[in-house]
Amino acid sequence: IEMKVVKPDRLDAVTQIADHLLDRKTILLNLEDTNKDMARRILDFLSGVAYANNGKIKRVATNTYIIIPSNVDLTGDDLLDELENSGVYF
Repeated sequence: IEMKVVKPDRLDAVTQIADHLLDRKTILLNLEDTNKDMARRILDFLSGVAYANNGKIKRVATNTYIIIPSNVDLTGDDLLDELENSGVYF
């Protein structure tokens, strides 16, 4: 799985994240340090991008989401376990 870990703090960062989604990359979106209103706007925009491309978005921790393109299966916690075993911790 190719994954991009992103921690956007400005709305203009979402276009690059959207490009990663269009390239069928999995995104780990960390909004912990993002202003609450900005985080909502970013999440709304990226949810729309994911929906338009038959992707999925799932909350994995407080203010942390995984956005999965349509070519990646998310079954139960298998993907999250695989990510943790690869050194990505939530």
